[in-house]
Amino acid sequence: MIIQYGATTNFLVFYDSSLTGGGQPDGPTLAQAVLDYCEYDLVRLSMLFGINLPSRILPIQITLNPGTDGANNDGVNQIDCACNLYTDPPGLVGLVVIELAEIFMVSQNKGWISSWSNGEALSRVASQILHPNRAWAASTGDSWLNGGRADWVTFVEHTDLDVVSIGCGSLFLNYLAYQLNLEWPAILQAGAPMHATLAETATLLGVANPWQDFINLISANFPPNSNLPAKPIGFGLPSRPTDATYPLGPLPAQVPALYMRHNLADDGTSHTGSLSDSPDIILQNNPVANPQATFSTPASIASDTEIHPFVMTGQANYVYLRVWNRGADAANVFATVYWAPPSTLVTPNIWNLVGSAYYPDVPPGSMVQVSNPGITWPADRLPGSGHYCFVATVGNSYDPAPNSGSFASFDDFVNYIYANNNVTWRNFDVPFHFHLLPFQIVGAWDAGRLFVFEMIADLPKGSRLAIQVPHWIARGLKPAPRDVEELEDPDPDPKNPRRARIPLPSDGSHNLGSIELPAGTAAPSHLLVDIPKDRHRQTHRLIIRQLYKDREVGRITWLLNPPREA
Repeated sequence: MIIQYGATTNFLVFYDSSLTGGGQPDGPTLAQAVLDYCEYDLVRLSMLFGINLPSRILPIQITLNPGTDGANNDGVNQIDCACNLYTDPPGLVGLVVIELAEIFMVSQNKGWISSWSNGEALSRVASQILHPNRAWAASTGDSWLNGGRADWVTFVEHTDLDVVSIGCGSLFLNYLAYQLNLEWPAILQAGAPMHATLAETATLLGVANPWQDFINLISANFPPNSNLPAKPIGFGLPSRPTDATYPLGPLPAQVPALYMRHNLADDGTSHTGSLSDSPDIILQNNPVANPQATFSTPASIASDTEIHPFVMTGQANYVYLRVWNRGADAANVFATVYWAPPSTLVTPNIWNLVGSAYYPDVPPGSMVQVSNPGITWPADRLPGSGHYCFVATVGNSYDPAPNSGSFASFDDFVNYIYANNNVTWRNFDVPFHFHLLPFQIVGAWDAGRLFVFEMIADLPKGSRLAIQVPHWIARGLKPAPRDVEELEDPDPDPKNPRRARIPLPSDGSHNLGSIELPAGTAAPSHLLVDIPKDRHRQTHRLIIRQLYKDREVGRITWLLNPPREA
């Protein structure tokens, strides 16, 4: 029996009642993942293909059935996905994009034929573009590299089942974008209206010798019987090869220098001041109709207060990222945002993916580009109650962005941050009535390191402030705190219930001390705040800084706001 799980403006999502979990995939979980991203991906595919799907074919019906793997569509408004125990939510979302892109090909009618090799290659590439963190799942390039390397650029295979010709097509399309710097919307909108070949697409874009230049580059970099190089993808996953293996060969003399500001004083060269007050990470509780116009005005660029102070639970939220460029023109730029629990040190091993935004072009100079649409943060993907830290990265093939698997050691991480401006942070604000402010004290992931901690407070007169940490941290601080209250509290960490409460000055800067934190430390801690009732009408700031070798490597900031009017 087919069960309707949910609906959006343009989609109906169903699953087979046999998908009940246990020995079968969990239908509701997979259906929710599809529901989370279908509208977001529809908007982004519309941008890439340059069309909107005609209203007469909407809504699109997506049905999840038991099966070995894969999906198919009718070219109009029906998508069927075969799910097994290895089908995970991110993989299914990418699979739906492949099928949805093929429906766009039919409506666009420019020579992308989904049942031929050029269209099948493009549909897989579309999934790589919209969900770059899962690009490896749609990679087919190795099949062609080790399958004879026939010319499926000048010619097209009249089937979508030959993985060799599809692999050639995917590698060639990525070559156009990441080696020749042609923008993805231009590639998709050129099509191949006469002959349905990738050579025709390239010729329409001004590429003179599409097959010969491509095969020469491939042959020079990949000898016979070689594979695509594996790239780190983070999230605890092993490195995987992707068809976006470019650029190959020497880089040009001038490359892009993409960045997002650390603070309002940052011009893309600064590593002074706070590294975690980025005005270019903008949380909104509702989608913004025209983010480029809204967030590119001089007043908006000069403001760091446009972020909504709270994540609204029970609904999707949206993240908009402003991206800048100090170098050569940058095509096909991706910016990615993560969330991390409130921690003094936001190391890559605690980053959690929110999503990625695509920018066709980021010109040099002061022409800021804003993600359009905003990155959707689905309601069921939000972390639990509290407050968090955003981490955002930006890059393209000529100026790569880091991810959570990019750093071999903690020192590499620190040195990268101070040498590059394409990774930044921003903390969430919290309302003042949270008297208990939880966070984590985090160490490096690779080895024990000595850190210094500093508390900065601007609470009003009469306020009280204390930090509550695991007993072993309080005893390890140097110099040792003079006034420590020991207590038992199993709630933050049931395995380590012994806690220590240290009173702190409620105003000014205070050195908490230094301590060597073992590798992998993530110690649950709290700030306890009491503000006199007559001072609740004002906003107050609390900051904990974490320093390593006299350089700030982490910071958590709380803005204690007055309660909102009912």
